[in-house]
Order: sequence, then C-alpha cells, then structure tokens
Amino acid sequence: MKRLLLVVAVLMMAIAFLPVSWSATKPTAATYFYEKDDTAVPLGVTTGLNRLNRERGIVATLFEDDTSDGDGDIPDQYKIPLEAARKAGLPALVVVGGVKVLNVVPAPTTEVQMMEAVK
Repeated sequence: MKRLLLVVAVLMMAIAFLPVSWSATKPTAATYFYEKDDTAVPLGVTTGLNRLNRERGIVATLFEDDTSDGDGDIPDQYKIPLEAARKAGLPALVVVGGVKVLNVVPAPTTEVQMMEAVK
C-alpha cells in the first residue's frame, strides 16, 4: 500500500511540473478551413501555414469543408475548430491550444494575417 501511495505521489508531482508548452493557452495548431467549390486557397495563406509549421512549431494545415474519413466522419482533431470556422463563415483560420479555440480569423488572405493570428 505504501508503495502504491508513493507511485501516485511521484506521478502527481511529475504532472505538476510538466512544461508550460503543454498549456491550452499556447497555440498548438492552426487550420485554414475552406470550401473548395467556393474559393481557392490564397497564396498568402499557404505561405503563412508553411511559416507557422517551420518557425513557430505549430501544426498548420488546410481542411476542406467536405473532408471526412472512410466512414464519413470528420476526424476528431478537426471537429471543434471546424464548428468555430463554420460559425465565423468559411473560409476561416482557426487557432487552437489543445482542444480550446483561441482565435478565429474570418477569410484571411495574407501571410501577415496568418502570423498575427497565433500571437
């Protein structure tokens, strides 16, 4: 029993000292949601996504509104941000920290807008 309590105490201390980068308030992903039949992805957006991946270490992706997996479901990592993007109106950039939506930018077109969205 003492050993179990010791293991639990050590695990709790380890969790308490996790790096700050695991915080949900820091951007971890940015996704540009769009409808391919309505618009093309602007060059500034693709350049901005590339920079976010390379320079900021943020997972930056494109997601077409009609995308689904083999079962017709939206992949889990896109469900919450896609809802926020649809609410703002497509196209939209959604920045998340973990599963929390941090910022939504309706219809960004420039690299500057992409970089400012994750500040």
